[in-house]
Amino acid sequence: MIRQGRAGYPVREIVVHCAATRPSWMHNRPLADKVAEIRRWHVQDHGWRDIGYHWVIDRDGAVAPGRAETEIGAHVAGHNAGTIGISLIGGHGAAADDRFADHFTSAQDSALRGLIAEIEGRAGGALQISGHNEYAPKACPGFHVARWYRQAGA
Repeated sequence: MIRQGRAGYPVREIVVHCAATRPSWMHNRPLADKVAEIRRWHVQDHGWRDIGYHWVIDRDGAVAPGRAETEIGAHVAGHNAGTIGISLIGGHGAAADDRFADHFTSAQDSALRGLIAEIEGRAGGALQISGHNEYAPKACPGFHVARWYRQAGA
C-alpha cells in the first residue's frame, strides 16, 4: 500500500492531468528539462513547494517522476491527499470531452496504462481512475478519463 504524508493517507485514486502544452513544446528536449519547466511553473508561478504531479508522461511515452508518491501532491484542490497525479505533456486547446487521440499519442496511451497498472500494484489493488475535469471546471486532461480507461486501447 502507498501512504502519503505524515498522516499516512492511503492512496485510493489516480487523477490524470495534462500540461496544456502544444505538441511541439520543448521538442527534442529531454523529459527532465520538461519536468524542470513544469516544476518552475508550479514553484515560481504558483508558490508551491514542488511540482504538483507525481508523474509526467512525454509525447514519446517516456515517464519521469515528479513528487514522490509518498508525498501529498498539489494537483487537485481539495483532493490531493490519497491521490496520485499523472500529467501528460500536450493537451493545449483541448475540451473536456475530446478523444484521447485528439491531443495525445499512442505512446502516451500505452505509458499511461502501464503506469496505472504499476501504481495499482504498489498500492495493493485497483484504484479509482479520474480526470482533473471531474473535480474542477477545467478541460484538463482534455478527454473523458473513465471512458478512455474502459477502452482496450486507443
